[in-house]
Amino acid sequence: MAGLDTQLISTLILPPAGPLLVGLLGLLLWRIRFGRELVIFSLLVQLGLSMPVTAEWLLNQLQTTAPFEQTQGQEIPAQAIVVLGAGRYRNAPEYHGDTASLRMLSRLRYAARLAQQTGLPVIASGGRPDREGKPEAQIAREILTGELGVQVLTIDDSSSNTWENAGNIIDLMQQHHLDQVILITDAAHMPRALYAFEQQGALPIPAPINFEYRNATRRAFHERIIPTPTAAMNSALALHEILGNLWYRLKVTLSV
Repeated sequence: MAGLDTQLISTLILPPAGPLLVGLLGLLLWRIRFGRELVIFSLLVQLGLSMPVTAEWLLNQLQTTAPFEQTQGQEIPAQAIVVLGAGRYRNAPEYHGDTASLRMLSRLRYAARLAQQTGLPVIASGGRPDREGKPEAQIAREILTGELGVQVLTIDDSSSNTWENAGNIIDLMQQHHLDQVILITDAAHMPRALYAFEQQGALPIPAPINFEYRNATRRAFHERIIPTPTAAMNSALALHEILGNLWYRLKVTLSV
């Protein structure tokens, strides 16, 4: 239940729930000045987090790992490609069950691309964080082998978070006598993923994808300050990663 507990805490702290709860508290305390200040504060926070310029700045604090580049003729010092799960499209009527989310599909597509370029097999990682439905890694294997024609070496279908992803993958590397792997995940998620691997005894070759707000400064000023649903979602994603990074470092510090 630990994975569910941390997910619940994260949901309550991060937007939109966090600012909304603060605003609700302010409404309950509306008769006093502090209550009215809480309402104004919550509105300003949500407004700021919904602006593209805020989401851009937050994500750029995380998207610091360069894209993977393979020079022609270069030998890759890895024996497999690891792709981390990114959620499911649950109970998809057109697929008659769970399938991959759009973000997960983008990771699988890139894993297939790298597999075709390098000739390396893929390891899919991802369980059932909500303890329901089909594990993400099983969905990934079906798509990789059945739709993308990619060899899947093995899967980790029991992990419920990034820390467990790293530990289980390292165990699989030892079982299959692998010295090094290429790691695919979102650019904003890569720092947390690399930290989880490093703290458990491995440092994979990063292959980040889904870079957001590249060359955003070229956009018109009004396009960067007018609140949008996409910016609000990206701000929440960035704050989730920042909070996750802090939590992992605290966990490591307390375990020493």
